[in-house]
Amino acid sequence: MSNSKLIESFKVGTTLSAQRIVYMSAANTVAYLNTVTSLPVGVTIDTVDDTTQAIPVQENGKAHILFNDTVAAGGLVTADSNGRGVPFSAVTAATAYIGVLVGEAVAATGTIAEVLINPGFQNIP
Repeated sequence: MSNSKLIESFKVGTTLSAQRIVYMSAANTVAYLNTVTSLPVGVTIDTVDDTTQAIPVQENGKAHILFNDTVAAGGLVTADSNGRGVPFSAVTAATAYIGVLVGEAVAATGTIAEVLINPGFQNIP
């Protein structure tokens, strides 16, 4: 089984930090999620302070994410407004997530843990 990861460079419109979940904005740049319906495209693997640069974003495989809340092992993960991982909670007809927490539960804010990237939506009937 291959351990390769797809990493692409994207334009940025603002400063972004490493290990954060991002989506494609209307300005054709990556940004932190702005709503629960924004579909994530991946996880930043570097920090960019200069908005004239590009940022590498991992689009598949297991990625390290900085968490801002506790998450159960095997739980779905979404992002807060700063791109940090939080537990997924379906609150609208189409709520987005980045993937599944693999390994142990996240028990404290500021923890870095692995998530298997598999973005999607969950619909509430």
